[in-house]
Amino acid sequence: MKTIIIGLGNPILSDDSVGIKVARKIKERVKSQANISIDIIEAYAGGIRLMDELVGYDRAFIVDAMVTKDNTPGAIRSLSFSDLISTRNMVCAHDMNLPTAIEMGRMLGMRLPSEIRIWGIEAADVETFGEELTEDVAKAVPLAVERVMDELRNEGRQL
Repeated sequence: MKTIIIGLGNPILSDDSVGIKVARKIKERVKSQANISIDIIEAYAGGIRLMDELVGYDRAFIVDAMVTKDNTPGAIRSLSFSDLISTRNMVCAHDMNLPTAIEMGRMLGMRLPSEIRIWGIEAADVETFGEELTEDVAKAVPLAVERVMDELRNEGRQL
């Protein structure tokens, strides 16, 4: 099973960079294991650009900051692809969200993952310019790394 892990966010917008930081930590953990065939990348845009990164993979994990006001900062949520709400806008790619982009890609015959899991980490601050995470979100990074690693282990990978 060809798997990709994508850390999504803006590296200079405080907590918005949490997905990128988690992906970097996972990459450090798996880079020394030659038998692991997982691609780990950073992405800075969603929608159609993110969909393009998923082409050719069977499974994708996306780690990103989220702002829901339902959780405390640093809370980690695992979402299936079906948990996301797609827009009705299939005409304009400028504001297309990921579910809509995936739907369009599949209609065009692109080979996209059959399984997409999103790991969302509740952010406290996604507006302040800076590379540092807020305290609660920083504490969530190792926990998010472990949750993704556990998911990979559950599929039988030796990690």
